[in-house]
Amino acid sequence: MNRSAIKIAENIHSTTIIAVDSINASDIFQHIFTEKVDIEFREILDILRQNIRNKEKYCKANVTEKAGNMYEMRFTRNSRNDRIYCQECHESGKRFIVMCELFEGKKSQDIPKKIKSRIETMASYEYTIK
Repeated sequence: MNRSAIKIAENIHSTTIIAVDSINASDIFQHIFTEKVDIEFREILDILRQNIRNKEKYCKANVTEKAGNMYEMRFTRNSRNDRIYCQECHESGKRFIVMCELFEGKKSQDIPKKIKSRIETMASYEYTIK
């Protein structure tokens, strides 16, 4: 399924581009600009722009093979346990990270079947970044 994404940030060399799914942008922006979440989001952005792997904040969403290109931003401060699932791909020497969908209040260690299905669907999206 083809979808569009809006570029919101990139690193200094334009080798890592971070975007947000245009359909879910308002929900994601509303969440990441919430007091205290915004600080954590800026930290995650810095980690991504510097190409640092930090499994506490951003890591592969080990769901199924179908969702092998899916990662999650983890917001865990202040008794939160929220996730923004991201599709990551590499093309022409560039790393593209698209924030696809927000899930608030993760309750358990396991990912429920319903959310696994959503993540697999997100993994199949093909993005055009504007």
